[in-house]
Amino acid sequence: MLLKTADGIDFEIFLHGPDDAAAGVLLVHDWWGVLDYNHNWADRLVAMGYQVLLIDLYDGERARNAEEAGEMMRGLDQVVADSKLITAIDFLKRDQRPLATLGWSFGGRQAMQAALLDPETVVATVLFYCRMVTDVDQLSQLGGPVLAIYAESERTWPDKMERFSQAMSAAGQQVVTVTYSADHGFVNPRSERYNAAASAAAWEQTENFLRQQLAV
Repeated sequence: MLLKTADGIDFEIFLHGPDDAAAGVLLVHDWWGVLDYNHNWADRLVAMGYQVLLIDLYDGERARNAEEAGEMMRGLDQVVADSKLITAIDFLKRDQRPLATLGWSFGGRQAMQAALLDPETVVATVLFYCRMVTDVDQLSQLGGPVLAIYAESERTWPDKMERFSQAMSAAGQQVVTVTYSADHGFVNPRSERYNAAASAAAWEQTENFLRQQLAV
């Protein structure tokens, strides 16, 4: 399915679940592009009663290796991406229902960006092992709490976790912090870093968090 931004740019989305769901979730893929596990998580969220919009910020491209993935991520035009995120949120929030955003790695940073772009609509955000926003003024604009999930094997852990927690506290925002003894990308079954136990535990944390924040 295609949506069109206000400035006329077409982009693809994958819509899961009924239009009359009481709440919605915007999903953002990792640096590889949209993969099967993203659709799998979307289906799980639909089973919880949400409508899910999986956005494709790479215009259908899929990276074949880490080098390509890095190039695609670095080549992203954030202004265009912001326009797509706003359009996706506007589409998903029909009848002003509450939304959450969720993303993995590159997608986690974009999920946070989406939450900052429309804090009146986005009431919760789930971030998986991503680059964290630590600007207190920005974080103070969030419309709800954040579930921050970290991979302990990352070179930047625990420093980025501590900086984000401190910034969220200074901004007067709530953050739920969860860490796993796993590698970056542990949710992706196609990755050599996949950790089934950590992925299952992270899903349970996500499920519980969203049930609390999207209770309608």
